[in-house]
Amino acid sequence: MNTTTRRLYAVAAIIVATYGISRLVQAQTEAPEVDMPPWTFREFPLQVGNWHGEPTQLDPEIAVATGADVLVDRAYRDSAGHAISMHTAMFKNPAIGIGHTPSVCYTAGGWKMLNQTFENVQVSNDLAIAVKLTAWEREGDTIMVACWYQLGDHVLYERFDMGRIRWAMRGQPKWPVLTKIMLQAPAAEFDDARTSLMGFTEQVVKWLNQPEHRKYLDRWPGA
Repeated sequence: MNTTTRRLYAVAAIIVATYGISRLVQAQTEAPEVDMPPWTFREFPLQVGNWHGEPTQLDPEIAVATGADVLVDRAYRDSAGHAISMHTAMFKNPAIGIGHTPSVCYTAGGWKMLNQTFENVQVSNDLAIAVKLTAWEREGDTIMVACWYQLGDHVLYERFDMGRIRWAMRGQPKWPVLTKIMLQAPAAEFDDARTSLMGFTEQVVKWLNQPEHRKYLDRWPGA
């Protein structure tokens, strides 16, 4: 066997070994069986303070395209005339769910992001959930969007967060469902829109993280 042949075999061996290791790591970090929670956002109340909601439905083709296992969409309006659309989804496959972030979908829809902040919602003395708040503009229309994902005790915002979560969850025989919450409001007046949107968002965060639900979420502690 000449030197060139030995080198080719060595390179091939490295490629095979690297592929095998990458597949092993992927297998260890992919979501195994998913343990669905005993509740969904279908149980979220239609009356939330002075907000009244009505069920809505996505276009069937869009609903299928989301890849969600559970979809709940509502339109809420308060006594002052503020309007909020609520989109929630549960995914057994988190890689599918985390692909539908506002930064992906709104940008693809021709919206331009104006600003972005993270707002903490205090659930209890020892628990706060950070929500991603973004403002968008398209052809003179402006909107504000609050969005976050929860997977067990983990909070996610973008696709790249899945690497951290998969590493933290490696070896777990079961994973929790990935839950997406996205709230959108018209934002002709930014300060007014932010106040009303965050007020409603606080109610959603507290409902999702109420003690009975945390019994499920806390079975997969954050890292």
